[in-house]
Formats: sequence, C-alpha cells, structure tokens
Amino acid sequence: MSDQRPIEKIALYGAPDKITDALQETLLERGLQVILIVDDPTDIAARPKLSAKSGTPFKADSVARAVAGVDAVIAVLNSRQLRAGGDAAGFERTYDATIALLEGLPTAQVERLLLIGVHGWLDSNEALPAEKVEHLQHSLHKSPLSWTLVDAPGTEPNAFMTLQQYACSVIDQCLQGTSVKQRLYIDPRLQAEEAP
Repeated sequence: MSDQRPIEKIALYGAPDKITDALQETLLERGLQVILIVDDPTDIAARPKLSAKSGTPFKADSVARAVAGVDAVIAVLNSRQLRAGGDAAGFERTYDATIALLEGLPTAQVERLLLIGVHGWLDSNEALPAEKVEHLQHSLHKSPLSWTLVDAPGTEPNAFMTLQQYACSVIDQCLQGTSVKQRLYIDPRLQAEEAP
C-alpha cells in the first residue's frame, strides 16, 4: 500500500444520515475535500471543501462518472438513503451496490473503497440467495481495489463509542490504507480505553 497516492478527496455515498454526517464532519475537520453523491445535489448546502454530485451506487456507470477524480470512496450501505442490511431484502441492495462500486471504481481509476454496513451475509447466509452470496465473495476476492468492509456501529444504549469516535476510526483506516481486503469491526471498548 506504500505506492498508494495520498488521499485528499473522498466521495461519500449515503447522505443524509447520522453515520454519513459524522464521517463528513470528521473529513472536513481534517481539511479533506468531500463530495457527497446523492440523488439531488441541490439539497446539499454549499460549504468550503464540501460539494455534491448526482449519482447512485447501484449502477456501475453512474459510480464511474460520479467518483471520477476522487482518491477514495466511502459508501454507507445501511444509511437511511441506501437501506441495505443483513436481512434478505437488505442483502439485495448490499449486493447491487457492492457489485456496482467494484465495477465502477476501476473505470474511474479510484483504488480505495470502504463499505460500511451490515455484513452479516459473511457469517450466516442460510436465508440469502447462495448464488449471489458466492458471486459477491468472489467479486471481492478478485477485485483490484483496496477495499475494506466496515461493520456499522451497534445501537446498544451502553456502547461507549460516539458516532464521532467511530467516524474518526473509519477515516484513520481510509487514510492509512490499513485493513485492506478485510472485514473490520471497530470495537467501542478499545475506543474507551484509548480515550484520555
């Protein structure tokens, strides 16, 4: 990963949502450029280093157009806007978005991809279409991208980690190029221990 170019401009799918909002604020605080890929860019208020483009993560050609010129892409698959999850209905959306992103990013010459969501299909896929689960796993394994699957934060009321802490951890993974071709669970207890 040492030959990876510096990450300065990041495209973000899934806004508006609590997780995407936290990621957006963290990216802007770090001085990075953020491009929100949304259905209607006029819904996004202009701010320094923040812009919006029209696009969908469910079609490879739309992905390739929308992310051209960025250094990395973060897609919050389980956001209110994208509604993908670990159940059968959510898996179909996860499948469609992941395949489109895996196909669209190389066309746009973007190497880094973080997929935030419910990745339960990796653990138990009894109720899910086996052919699609296998195709998704195969597509990830053969992809030239530096991808990371990040488990969405839990909703437990006693979790120590705030969304801001979660966002900081995700952004660190993105910028440092760690956990490539892996599934990542960000442990709230680790965050609590490291907090001053």
